[in-house]
Amino acid sequence: MVDGAETATLRVAARQYGVIRRDQAEAHGLSGRQIERRVESGQLVRVLPRVYRVEGAPQTWRQQLKAASLWAERDFAVSHRSAAALWGFARFPEGALELSLVRSARLHAPVILHRVDPLSHRELVSIDGFRVTSAARTLLDLGASEPEPDVQACFDEALRRRWVTLERMEAALGGAPRRHGTAFLRRLVHEYLGGDGPTESELEARVMELLDTAGLPRAERQRVVRVGGRLRRLDFLVPGTPIVIEADGYAVHASLGSFEKDRARNNALTAHGFRVLHWTWSALHERPDELLQELLLTLRALAQPG
Repeated sequence: MVDGAETATLRVAARQYGVIRRDQAEAHGLSGRQIERRVESGQLVRVLPRVYRVEGAPQTWRQQLKAASLWAERDFAVSHRSAAALWGFARFPEGALELSLVRSARLHAPVILHRVDPLSHRELVSIDGFRVTSAARTLLDLGASEPEPDVQACFDEALRRRWVTLERMEAALGGAPRRHGTAFLRRLVHEYLGGDGPTESELEARVMELLDTAGLPRAERQRVVRVGGRLRRLDFLVPGTPIVIEADGYAVHASLGSFEKDRARNNALTAHGFRVLHWTWSALHERPDELLQELLLTLRALAQPG
């Protein structure tokens, strides 16, 4: 083998987490026979059809994922749990190997293949050299295959880290076929945009459920009070107290105008003796005990004389 061809081949593999496809090696000067001799000697290790690992290259999850990507070659994307791991979703660490292909194909475990319709350019991004489904498309795929609490947590994280917007997610859902999980995601988007109205939203239902579970008095919903010459509608007012619980969907802080309006409202309520607690959807799911503890501490503070 010519030293130049070997060096070029190793450089390509180094950029690909230590793996290379047969046609890539041939394009850089290796003949088919030379490749087979290196497989026989152990210099190259066949990991998938037409894909080889260079001897001594660290065996990692990303190497396995790159090998699967090289095998797929075209009309594919890293998707589902693998895409979630590359994006950095906390609920999905590295480990799963999943690809979506725009054709029927078979590959042995542990690689999972999903047959999909052609993916648009809006549904594809590049992450660390991988062709990956967009955050919105990844959420759609997770919605179809993963438990709702995990999908909810990923949706919240994607919004928080600005990988998606509610509008972008709404558009993705609008063009998506109806399948398992899309109804749940549509409901989340609708709730976050305030589409159900504050009295009907699942967010407020969760607040009531948490209060009931803790054995606390049922709060008054949608109580209207006059504060500073203006009528204000309170999400929840704990009976016999000035404690207000505001159930905040994502849309509450979706713009600077909403943020400023919310702060002015809080200041007015506080100036007139109300104690405002903000309970978000994420907090209700991830740390309900902390919310209850804060509420109990506020009740105790109000009960103390002076």
